[in-house]
Formats: sequence, structure tokens, C-alpha cells
Amino acid sequence: MNNINLRFSSKFSSHWVKVNFYNQKPDLKGGKRLNNVRFCEATKKAILHPVLLDKESVSCPGAQYAFGWMPDYKDDLLESCYSKGQAQKNVLKSMLSQMPHFKKPFKYIGLNIEGVPDMIISYMAPGKIMNLIKVYHNHQGKNLDVSLSSMMSICGNVAVSTYLEEKITLSFGCNDSREYTDMGREYLAIGIPRKLFNMFVD
Repeated sequence: MNNINLRFSSKFSSHWVKVNFYNQKPDLKGGKRLNNVRFCEATKKAILHPVLLDKESVSCPGAQYAFGWMPDYKDDLLESCYSKGQAQKNVLKSMLSQMPHFKKPFKYIGLNIEGVPDMIISYMAPGKIMNLIKVYHNHQGKNLDVSLSSMMSICGNVAVSTYLEEKITLSFGCNDSREYTDMGREYLAIGIPRKLFNMFVD
């Protein structure tokens, strides 16, 4: 499953980004360690070359919180979200309490690094996602339940949630992810965990 992103791309006609979480620094093999980027932004850059991220790489407070690198960052994160006019502080506080995040953080995140990924992410049109969900329905015989949020949408609600819960996740994005990934209005984000790869490309 080393080339799982290419197999998904061939079958579902979209770019797929492999995501791995590491406690030890991996061999980049031509990749780049990025600085001062958002996680969602890095998924776009990873289409061109492998990417390595760590605590010092990621500038977004939401991603810092989601990946467990700044667990006590809640007040700053609330202020950041509030300043963007996303919601009232009491609403944001309630939403943040429900956000998936790593309680024990990994040291590195690799995007499109060689090897079998923990999960894959893509930005797709609804029609293509519908085809994926049809495969899921035919295989599982049940509805796909998803949880949607307009904050920390790619880092928390796709990357972290997909990994922790080992389930398919969907997101309409947040203001930042739509800007920094050039996520067009006709696209959604989707995450698929390793345990479900064979369901789609056996």
C-alpha cells in the first residue's frame, strides 16, 4: 500500500495526500521541512513534494491545539477564532471542548512521505465523494455518520479525527483552509483511515 494515494487518484480522479504521524524523524528522500505554514496549507504543498512538519513548523493555533503541541492554548485559540467573527465566545468555548485533539502528541507529521500512510486526505467535488460513499454503503451496509464543524476543519475534524476514530471524515472547510488550500466552493475535504483502504482499492 506504499502507493495508496496513486491508487486512489487513479480510481477516483482526485489528488490524495498521504498523512503519517511519527515519534521519530523519518527519512524525507527529497522532501522538505516547511516553516510557518498551516497544516491545511501544507497538504496543498505536499502534492508537489513530500513535506515534514513539527511543532515549530505550524503557525496556526488551531492546528497547534489539534495536534497536541499546545494543549494549554485554549484562551489564545478562542481569542483568535473570536477575532475572525466565527461565533460568540461562549459558543466557541463549547465547540472547542468537542474538538478532536491528540492528548499525547506525535513529534512529526509527514505528508506524502514514502511508506504506508496512517490516513489519506483529498479535496473533492460532491459527486466524487458520493461515489466513495456508495462503495462504503455497499461494503458496510449502513449509513456513514459524520460530524461537521466550521473551525479546525482540516487539522482537527479531518486529520486528527480520522486517525483517532479510524473512520471516514468529511469537512466543508473553515475560512483559513478554504483560503490557504485554494479549496474551491465546489469542493469538500475527506479523510480515510488506513484500516479502510482496501474497501476502496483492494
